Order: sequence, then structure tokens, then C-alpha cells
Amino acid sequence: MRQVLWSLGWGLLALGAAQAAEVEVLVLDRDGRPLPEAVVLLHTSAPGTRPTPPAELVISQEKMKFQPAMAVAHLSTQVRFSNLDRWDHHVRGGLVGPGGVYVEPSKGYSFRINGRKAGQAPASAVQSYTQTGPQMLGCHLHGSMRGHLYLTDSPWAGVTDADGRIRLSGVPNGAARLQIWHADELIETPAASTQVAEGMAPVRVGTQIVPRKAKPAAAQELKMPGY
Repeated sequence: MRQVLWSLGWGLLALGAAQAAEVEVLVLDRDGRPLPEAVVLLHTSAPGTRPTPPAELVISQEKMKFQPAMAVAHLSTQVRFSNLDRWDHHVRGGLVGPGGVYVEPSKGYSFRINGRKAGQAPASAVQSYTQTGPQMLGCHLHGSMRGHLYLTDSPWAGVTDADGRIRLSGVPNGAARLQIWHADELIETPAASTQVAEGMAPVRVGTQIVPRKAKPAAAQELKMPGY
């Protein structure tokens, strides 16, 4: 009987450890306003099931822009770049530091993707990654094109919406650490600690980030017929 109670007790403890919650995060800029397109990463060593990252993420080049302009991918996820414009584009990428400067320009990567032809599927190329951190994306042919891709080993990661919010589901109960990154940050935002629990209140994370206004693609480039 004692053995049965002992086993039951351990079973209840294991069940409690496996409980998961939804974590809502609100990211604020330096003036206390919601910060869209901020990368949020949650790290925890609490026991529990980890979500399976998607096998592939698609980033399109369309109307002289990277779509989405800010994306997050797990290291195990392949990233497919697809050109939907009628003219050729490059994909130039590499790790980027504060202020939007490539950390090691000579160690980046670059490839060209043909423009889309009528009646045919768009040309694309797949890129795999082995290093975590933010990457800046560009095009050698069109200097106005800018995008960002953040690579992470955390299964709980994403980008805040227009209201500066993001919801991360299936997070095990226990201590966790939130990491914030934004393309316009000039100094690194310190990690924020939180305690994950079912029914927890949204976590507010303040930053010193001042977001810059997006610049439209050059009008003359939008009219280019191709190469």
C-alpha cells in the first residue's frame, strides 16, 4: 500500500511538472508605447513537452520587399526564399549587430534568384543555418530592400504584432527568461525573468528602443521591368 501511495505521489508531481501555460508578452519602446516587430524568445529548463519547429519557413521577395520583413526561424528549420517579382533579386545575408551593421561581412552569404515568368512557379532557393542570432537581409541589385531573420534554438519564439504583443503557447510551468531583440536597437535589452504559471498575467517588458519609420522602396526601382 505504501508503494502504491509513493508511486501515486510521484505521478502527481510529474503531472504538475508537465503542466503548461500560455505566456502573453507586451513589449514597449523607450516611450512606453507598444513595439511592433520585436523578436521575443523564451528560454526555460523546466521539464515539459517542447513544440516541434516547422520544417520550412518561406520568405518572399515581392514588390521590392522581403515578406515578412521580420521573421523568426528555429535552427532546425530550412528557410526558402522565393522571388515573386518579374525581375531578378539577390539574397544577401549575415549576422548583424546593433545599429544595423554586418558583424562579419566576409562570412555572409549571397545568391541570385531569377525573376518570375508568366505561367511558371516562382524561382526559389533554400538556406540552412547553424548559428543563432539576428541576420540582416538585402539585395545587391536593389539597395532599398531590407529584411531581418532571427535564428534561435528556442521552440518558443516569434514577432510582436501591431499592438506589441505575442502569445507563446505550451510553455512549462516554472522559471523562464525572456529575451527581446529589435532591428532598431542600439543597445542590447537585458533579459527579463518571469515565472510561468497557468492563468498568469501578461508580462510587460520595457526597452530603450526607438523605432525608426520605414522608408518606402524607391519609385524608380518599382518600375524596373527586369534584367
